[in-house]
Amino acid sequence: MRKHHGFTLVELLVVIAIIGILVSLLLPAVQQARAAARRVQCGNNLKQLGIALHNYHGTHRMFPAGHLDTGTTGRAYRHQIGWLTYLLPFIEQPAVYELIDFRKIGPSNTDPNPNGSATSNPAFFAAGGTDIGAFICPSDPVRRVSPVWAPTNYMGNQGIDCRCRGKTCNGVFGHNTWTRFAEITDGTATTIAIGETLKGDLNPNTLQDNYIFGRRGGGVGANAQNIDSCQNLTPNASDRATVWFGGHPQHNMFSTDRSPNDARFDCKAPNNGCTNFAARSAHAGGAFFGMCDGSVHFISDSIDRSIIRALGTKSSREVVGEF
Repeated sequence: MRKHHGFTLVELLVVIAIIGILVSLLLPAVQQARAAARRVQCGNNLKQLGIALHNYHGTHRMFPAGHLDTGTTGRAYRHQIGWLTYLLPFIEQPAVYELIDFRKIGPSNTDPNPNGSATSNPAFFAAGGTDIGAFICPSDPVRRVSPVWAPTNYMGNQGIDCRCRGKTCNGVFGHNTWTRFAEITDGTATTIAIGETLKGDLNPNTLQDNYIFGRRGGGVGANAQNIDSCQNLTPNASDRATVWFGGHPQHNMFSTDRSPNDARFDCKAPNNGCTNFAARSAHAGGAFFGMCDGSVHFISDSIDRSIIRALGTKSSREVVGEF
């Protein structure tokens, strides 16, 4: 009689169990490898943006403004275009840049831009709705949330002063602020130009990094210059960095008054006049920063406040050691 060779049920279950154990051991390693690759890509993006800033400066003899006035009237004329928009030709995106007709930006009260806001003007939807790979950190779990506008994970350093509207901030970027290399007297290797941020998901109930928009009258006593004055309010906004094109400060500038991923809620108060957003990232333990010399550093959440403040100012004569 012929014998049939095969597995018994017990043997099959043992093999399946062994395969399950091997997969469970291998999966964390695969996930770690993917996380490491995303982390490297995030740092490389900052390197690319740093080179673009140098090339922009080489052409224009200054860095772009953090955000720019382009009109004189209307309720939203102040915040029109952010600094990333001006880098497009320097990161191999000239076709997107050419979609922008700057003649259609302010002054306001004219069609098709009746309220003076560039991000309310359909003339810019094609450009501002284009996803730009260099503007996105793949580690951030939040993807694009707007059907009109494409987001970013990188903001410009406004320094330690949040009052960047109507005055020159002590960081590299600010409202109507164009910084030259000659003005970075603290040294380009020890002055932050760009930092990471987390994108909002447009739902203030879901993310810990949502912020407080202390509208005048609605957030009595809230002033982002003193971040603790905002902490008794409930976060009510979640649109940070959801528009790389636009000039509103929550989309383009962060503060170096606090360490990365500071546990306190960020704040914009009163109104748009003062913003205090810490750098934030999805990386464990810190965030990536691009310096004015083009180098990229990972800075720990536990960095001493005096050091992050010193790294944030461009001409305050602080001495910065290791960081």
